[in-house]
Amino acid sequence: MQNKITHLIFDLSEVLIRGLVGIDDKLCELLGMQCDNLLNKFGGEHLRALCKNEITEEKYLKSIIAKEKWNCSTKELKKIIRNNFHNIIREMDELVAELSKGYLLILLSDHAREWIEYIEEYHGFLTCFSKRIYSFQTGHLKNDMHNFQELLTDLNISSDSCLFIDDRKKNIDVAHRCGIKGIVFKDHDQLISELASFGVVL
Repeated sequence: MQNKITHLIFDLSEVLIRGLVGIDDKLCELLGMQCDNLLNKFGGEHLRALCKNEITEEKYLKSIIAKEKWNCSTKELKKIIRNNFHNIIREMDELVAELSKGYLLILLSDHAREWIEYIEEYHGFLTCFSKRIYSFQTGHLKNDMHNFQELLTDLNISSDSCLFIDDRKKNIDVAHRCGIKGIVFKDHDQLISELASFGVVL
């Protein structure tokens, strides 16, 4: 018989709050042009380096502006990005608050130091998480097993007692390799339904 789920591990961006998804319209407005696949400009090796704390946000944004030859400042981009962080995924703050009454919540996110400093100050509901683990602290992204293995070791818990919620299947697959079950997040209602299938109830 499998262990009862006692620890819920959540991703942050696109599960609890908006990350970079959704900045397109404001960027088009800022740049004064119609843009396709703008979000792709923010990905790649520079984003990975930012989230591993290898480069600063300033250097990251300057590299994008220079490469794309955009007529804007890093200050303007920072404002658009931070304003997007304000958006909570529908009802997820309330769900997290309810779940924290019966389960230990852990936040596991690939994120930049400067962004998290802003997000944690803005979103008070993140205090519902008993432990918050970020890639800029560990130097590892969720596409390798390190953060999951360290989490289990540090908390001295069984992988069977954990359930991981992330919007990307590839991250769920990495967690599976560590023995941690997972749910690919789509929305609030779907999550509640799938949580129940693992015996997690509000």
